[in-house]
Amino acid sequence: MPYSYSRLFEEITGRKFENRPVFDPPNLTPLRKPVAESTIGLFASCGAQLADDPPLGETEDISFRLIHRDTPMSRLVVAHKTKVRKWAVEDLNVAFPLERMKELEVEGAFRRLAHTAVSMIGSIQRFTELVEQTVPAIKQIYDSQGVDLVFLFPFCPACHRATAIIARALEARGLPTLSMSVLLESAEEAKPPRTCFLDFPLGCPAGKPHEAEQQRDILRSALKLAADFDGQPWHIKSLPFQWSPDGSRAWEEELSELYRNGGLKIVLAHRDEHHARGESLVGREREFAIRCNC
Repeated sequence: MPYSYSRLFEEITGRKFENRPVFDPPNLTPLRKPVAESTIGLFASCGAQLADDPPLGETEDISFRLIHRDTPMSRLVVAHKTKVRKWAVEDLNVAFPLERMKELEVEGAFRRLAHTAVSMIGSIQRFTELVEQTVPAIKQIYDSQGVDLVFLFPFCPACHRATAIIARALEARGLPTLSMSVLLESAEEAKPPRTCFLDFPLGCPAGKPHEAEQQRDILRSALKLAADFDGQPWHIKSLPFQWSPDGSRAWEEELSELYRNGGLKIVLAHRDEHHARGESLVGREREFAIRCNC
């Protein structure tokens, strides 16, 4: 059974995990060309950014940072303060797989990696502003680079929902997307277009730290599946990878301990900020999708 963040939240706090909108399936924009001939744009919600750039806000920051493909990974930091940043701090490629994507470009998995990626902190519930202000600006950046497909990597639980909303909004505006997910319950609720589920810890949508070959295999597999979504009812494709070679799921307890030991305190602080500045979409899913074209 896939990891359930909502179950952990309820177990630790004794409170019901609320504010869980369930969207209708999105309409997909057909792929513009085969993936092997496509320019791919990267999007990450872990808050990867240059250490000397103005820092992204911990939550409800709808701005973003641009990262050139030639930026050394050693110059980047993870601005997202969630405890699940643990693995990305070890190897940023697990959440922002810039190096792996450049390697796949060389081997011909796709034609070209766009020269500039987009990075945010996805702890956001300012959904209307996100799709009305941020998404058009992001799309303009991708369009200026001739991007044919945006590859999105959500990070924490809140990131999964915000990234799904971004993917749906880009798709509705004519730009095809492909999303990774490591939180199945969130993907089933928000229904991002062309979703590949990886049964790995939160914070690791592109693989395990320092496992470059595995990371490439995961990304390559997802990209090969992109075309299989078109013309089909909305669904999620599960990728057949394991965190541990022996199939051990000890990572689940390690992940849960991160939330028990300080992680949940951060989550609750962020939830207070969401309630103060954000909006709930529960019961408003169809109205929001129509009004915001996602």
